Parts: sequence; C-alpha cells; structure tokens
Amino acid sequence: MEEVLKVEGLCVEFKKDKKPFLAVNNVSFDVKEGEIMGLIGESGCGKSTLSRAILGIQKAGVSGSVNHKYKRPQMVFQDPAGSLNPSKKIGFILEEPIRVKGHFDKEERQRRVLDMMAKVDLDPALLDRYPHELSGGQRQRICIAAALMQEPRFLIADEPVSALDVTVQSQILELLKKLHQELNLSILFITHDIRVAYSLCDRVMVMKKGQIVEMGPRDEVYFNCKDPYTKSLMDAARTKYSS
Repeated sequence: MEEVLKVEGLCVEFKKDKKPFLAVNNVSFDVKEGEIMGLIGESGCGKSTLSRAILGIQKAGVSGSVNHKYKRPQMVFQDPAGSLNPSKKIGFILEEPIRVKGHFDKEERQRRVLDMMAKVDLDPALLDRYPHELSGGQRQRICIAAALMQEPRFLIADEPVSALDVTVQSQILELLKKLHQELNLSILFITHDIRVAYSLCDRVMVMKKGQIVEMGPRDEVYFNCKDPYTKSLMDAARTKYSS
C-alpha cells in the first residue's frame, strides 16, 4: 500500500527551565493508504505535540521531515465543545469549510451539508441549533462532519472519545469505522486507552517521553510486545478491565 504520510527523524524542541527539552525525539513512521494507525501513550508523552507538527500548526523548534501524499489532513480534537463556535448554528459551522473555498453555490453547499449529516447519522433538524443545545456525542459527530466537509483522504483524531461516556465512546468508534470504510479514509488515531486502540486500529505505535518505543501490527504489539514500557501498559490495562 502507498503511504499517505511519511515522518522521518521528527524532533520538536522546547525550552524547559531555560534548557532544551525534546518533546518529540527522532520519531519516524508512516501511515498507509486506507489504514488506521494508532498512537498510544500516557498524558504528556508528546502525542499532541507530534500531531501539531504533522499538521504544520507547530513550527517553532521542529526538525526532520513530514511528507503528505495529499493535502494536509483534517483534525478531530478531544473536546467537541471547545472545537465548535458557540455563537454559530450547526448549519453555518458545517457549511463554512466549503464556503470559504468558494467552489460551490449555496444550493450545492446545503446539499453537501445534508449529505454529511446523513453520513454521521444525525437528524437534519439539528442544523438550526447551537452547539450547546446538542449532547456531547452529537457535538463530536458534528466535529467529525466538519473535518470531512472538504473531503480529506487523511484524518487525525486526537483523543476523540476521551471526553465522552463509555456508551457514547462506542458509538463514535463505530461511526469512525463506518466512515473509514465508506470514504476509504486513512486515520491517525491518538489515544491513551489501549482498549480503544485495539478495537479500532490496524497497526499501533507506543510513545514514551517523546519517543516511539514499539510499533507493529495491532495483535503483534498487544500479544507479543517486546518493550518493557509497552508490557507495563498492557499489564495495567488487563488489570483495569478484568477487575
């Protein structure tokens, strides 16, 4: 399979207590066409910094190379409430990504918005509501819909279910699986939850203190991991979900 993303020797350096600090340290990996790649790590390990560098949001202190096959990917963030403009109705929010491009007239934009609402399994009546009038799960579906309005081939999802309760988490994961298949999306799925990554991803990589310590097919990493840190994460997950 061809690569939609190739990252080589990526470093992101900050100043911490006036000393250099590598938040991302010599990271290399790729994401294949149509693949869901999982990035697993504890809070503060550098996952979000890595995603910002891939997107080009983080520019200062970045070295190494990031190569995209297509235009830059779209992003789904952890907090849906903070990702949506509270002063705008849902219809405006979904139409805005294609309105600014200027390629479609109003009728075509509205048709595309309705099509996307169907794809994310939401009632079109919600288009006339504000974000605060929606549930957390509905808001995250809108965030996913907004990210897909420009028809990207590659999506980065940064902890997209961690702010949701378990039942809604499952629904959003099923939605991502469906969209992945229907749209032939490639996804970089970032999470601290090993169980969530296992349910969704084809390959996974484990990050610790800015470095990738293990990477491979999902089952190989889960059942035949070699790095001590990965083993400790797996043991902790098994203890948590068996108790």
